[in-house]
Amino acid sequence: MWKKLYRKLKLEYYKLIRMKGAPSFVARGFSVGIFVEFITLPTFGLAFLLLFPLVKLFRASLPASLIAFVIGKLVLPIFMVINYNLGYAITGKPLHEHMVHNNEPWEKWIIWMKEKGLAYFTGSAVMGLIVAFSSYFLVRAALQFYRQKRMRRSLSQGRPTT
Repeated sequence: MWKKLYRKLKLEYYKLIRMKGAPSFVARGFSVGIFVEFITLPTFGLAFLLLFPLVKLFRASLPASLIAFVIGKLVLPIFMVINYNLGYAITGKPLHEHMVHNNEPWEKWIIWMKEKGLAYFTGSAVMGLIVAFSSYFLVRAALQFYRQKRMRRSLSQGRPTT
């Protein structure tokens, strides 16, 4: 299973690193895709519909954002607990206060889920912004490094780059 996950991540990395376009264009697309993936789970997948308008708004690469969306699905489980805790810290409602809902009526249970969902969404949005902002710089730097390395290799072999 780990080998399969590693191969999938490696494939997505190579797709991203070999993508055409300016490094900032591709990196913007990647960061938009990561952000949308972070807010997708608490919105039950509806945030995916935001992907296309946000790509147009930020003038970013749609293929890079789709790659980030896939990579985000593999990475997001690591951040789930952090998102909950961050959301509850921001909204002011710690997780342990809401965990006791033994035999309460279903209305109270729905209210409990609404509050928990709001905290998770808040934490996911904040963490998504942080991860998207940092991924922009990481992807841009990786693209620039890869392209410089490829250009040096092609110049040393006497071939023009295409």
